Amino acid sequence: MQLDTKPWYKYVWPWVLIAIPVITALKAVHSVVVMQQHKPEMVIDDYYQAGKSINLQLAKYREAALRNLDASILVAGNRAVIRFTENAVLGDSIHLDFYHPTLGVHDFAVDAERSGELLYVATLPLTPEGRWRLTVSDNSQEWRLRANLTLPAEQEIKLGY
Repeated sequence: MQLDTKPWYKYVWPWVLIAIPVITALKAVHSVVVMQQHKPEMVIDDYYQAGKSINLQLAKYREAALRNLDASILVAGNRAVIRFTENAVLGDSIHLDFYHPTLGVHDFAVDAERSGELLYVATLPLTPEGRWRLTVSDNSQEWRLRANLTLPAEQEIKLGY
């Protein structure tokens, strides 16, 4: 009978057994690095402050309801056209805030200028596609309307309270 005299590191199986925990450790380090670079944006630390600000926003929606504001929006390409049904005493411009539901870096805000009696037109910095949340308010932030948009849309979307 002949004895095997090769050293242990010349066999495959010890390296396979060593590779399993090494690969696991490298994957754990990679996961930590990815989590540090892509922190969640939707987490709120102070729920009490967030609740107070939500109540202030609800008051602005109630103010829009009291003023009987009724409007709709059409987004075509990089243009947004807001049409009010009545001439409630509105200013020369209104403010639009577009919020992406999951990625805060895509959020943007624009002002729409009056274009006729009941229309406001805004040029958007990009052509939005997919799901968006929109809030429309006056420049003094006294009232606010909102809508959930799925773009591109072929017809007007009603803004609500």
